[in-house]
Amino acid sequence: MSDQQATPRGGRKLRSDTRRNRRRLLEAVGELAREAPDELTMQAVASRAEIGPATAYRYFSSMEEVLAAYVLSVVEELSDFTAASTAQGRPLFDAVVDKWVDLLAEHGPALVQLRSRRGYLERLHDGNEIIATMRDAWGGPVRGLLDDIGLPEEMLEYALFLNNMIFDPREVQDLLRETHLSRREVITRLTEAYCGALRGWARVG
Repeated sequence: MSDQQATPRGGRKLRSDTRRNRRRLLEAVGELAREAPDELTMQAVASRAEIGPATAYRYFSSMEEVLAAYVLSVVEELSDFTAASTAQGRPLFDAVVDKWVDLLAEHGPALVQLRSRRGYLERLHDGNEIIATMRDAWGGPVRGLLDDIGLPEEMLEYALFLNNMIFDPREVQDLLRETHLSRREVITRLTEAYCGALRGWARVG
């Protein structure tokens, strides 16, 4: 019997159920992170998604795994935005920063839940999926920004490292919530600080 023949008749429906259940779980993570971040557990997420805990554990082995999947979905949205943009150089970078802040407004409470003891470069070199997708999202815009401000492309990896620090979701949200700076002022100040950091890094290198 071929593999195709061995596929159960309900196989296609099962895959559809899997997609639906995974989507519900990820949506539940986003909702709970905004409403009650201290109560973010697999049981709570499964309950919000109206899925049994045992079923939830079939898709994700831990709360950290659910959060990683959620973060990846957000970063993929940013990467898709970058890929679809027709802008170049500084305008592309500015557009991606703007999109990133929009994504943080919607998904930030969940994004800051995922922590790692490993640094950005270590995870990048190890091929971490989230960090690799972040590189896809930011690589082109950062490369264009380097070119626009007259810095060598060879410092791209360090530039991405600095980008990860300055546009960290937790710090961006902190500025937006705890200061009187407007959204536009936050974006402008962080972008200028980033350009300054790039020039300073290159100057001593």
